[in-house]
Amino acid sequence: MVRNKFPVHTTLSSDAIKVLERYEKELGAKNLVLEKALMSLDSTRFKSKLDTKNIDRMVKRMSSGIIGLDDVLEGGIPEGFSVIVTGPPGTGKSTMSMQFLMEGVKNDEKCIFFSFEERLQQLVQHFVRFGWDIAKHMDDGYLEVFSMSMLSFEEINEIIETYKPQRVVFDSINVFSKSEDFRKSIAWRSLHRILKTRKITSLLITEKHHGLETKTFDDYDFLGDGIIFLDAMQVNEIDTTLTPVMAIQKMRATKVDPTPQPFRFTDNGIVKYRSVHLSSKALQDKMKGTRNTPDEFGDPFASGEIGY
Repeated sequence: MVRNKFPVHTTLSSDAIKVLERYEKELGAKNLVLEKALMSLDSTRFKSKLDTKNIDRMVKRMSSGIIGLDDVLEGGIPEGFSVIVTGPPGTGKSTMSMQFLMEGVKNDEKCIFFSFEERLQQLVQHFVRFGWDIAKHMDDGYLEVFSMSMLSFEEINEIIETYKPQRVVFDSINVFSKSEDFRKSIAWRSLHRILKTRKITSLLITEKHHGLETKTFDDYDFLGDGIIFLDAMQVNEIDTTLTPVMAIQKMRATKVDPTPQPFRFTDNGIVKYRSVHLSSKALQDKMKGTRNTPDEFGDPFASGEIGY
């Protein structure tokens, strides 16, 4: 028997190859027609190839729970995005993240809060001050909180697969490893795949040793679909009080203005985030250390306490 000079296509599945091997054993030659037919039925080929027929062209968005923030994000954070919430200590990263989960609970969505450095009692006490009874939501089954968590990535994956949440917060991912190592790790890629496959919208809190005035990014920033930077800065030349500000530095599939905008804290959390009538150039000059006249800034509103 003359063997066909063309080899079996290497992208065939193992089951398809077994059929070909049986065919060759019984008939003494490989058949290109059969190979092509099997290839057309082989759904495992090119797993990463984009299926344009099944693309959802409408971007579904998840409300952040902060009305003004949703306004500048075209309605909210795109579903399934992993967003980096970053900034120096005490700027409101945890508060914003829990507020994001509380919005999900209000909409009957399952939520998980992974805290890697704080005790549950401490978390409950902090969030109760904003009127968020997380103990009740945990009892109702809409919220799970893992505090002082020493969980491995495998255990986190298992929790997410079992609980099937729509929203997840990780506070903070700096405790795992250096940013450059974390981004390349197989463990993160595995977790990232689960978040993307299940279209889970997640906030990943990271820590910065600098404020907005420093134009420095780390590998955590590059792995996120979006970056929300929280800081405190002086926005009025007369009043030297530091005002909480929020800058959307990146959000895929969204047109954003990266200019820092003031917000404030109340007993109900972050209740206002709005575009104020400040000169974009004035704020940029402020961040660069350039002196501006008082009337360029005005007084957007009295700043509240610095966040958590």
